[in-house]
Amino acid sequence: MEKILIDSNGSLLKAGQKQAGSILKLLGNPIELDKAFTLRSFFGMIRQYPELKNISEILDSLLEIISKNDSVGNKINDIESLVFYKTIEIRGFPGKPELTLYNSLKGVTRDKTGDLKFFQPEALLDHTLTLGKLKHIIFGDREDIFEYETVYTLFELVEGVAWELSFNFNPLQCSIRR
Repeated sequence: MEKILIDSNGSLLKAGQKQAGSILKLLGNPIELDKAFTLRSFFGMIRQYPELKNISEILDSLLEIISKNDSVGNKINDIESLVFYKTIEIRGFPGKPELTLYNSLKGVTRDKTGDLKFFQPEALLDHTLTLGKLKHIIFGDREDIFEYETVYTLFELVEGVAWELSFNFNPLQCSIRR
């Protein structure tokens, strides 16, 4: 399948051409993000292609939340950027083998990743968002993690980011201050 570039405005480009109309046929295509792609770009894509809201019930609520504070400059000083990545975890020795594959959206600070659950989505809008390597965890040993280049689809990005941000619904007034 042909790779889709998602530019910093959230437009989907296939072979350099901006896609219009129904984009459901592109959900399984591999994606690449523009170097200037941000969380704001992600929501711009959802606004441009409203069909994508059908992937997750949470997207309408997230759009409503960020529209209330959609000014430029929404960054958290504690975070340098955001990374979206896959993890494959193998467990079951001894015992019944189990394989789990999941997506994560994390904040990056000095090459370390951290949870975003205490940050409001609107406060993360202007952080760049990149696609990370697949992390391979064997037998639950988080000290021995292997990393591999991998492919992400449009569906994985939309569903994964929506799922991860669904845990970030604390109003600004209720945020924990350090």
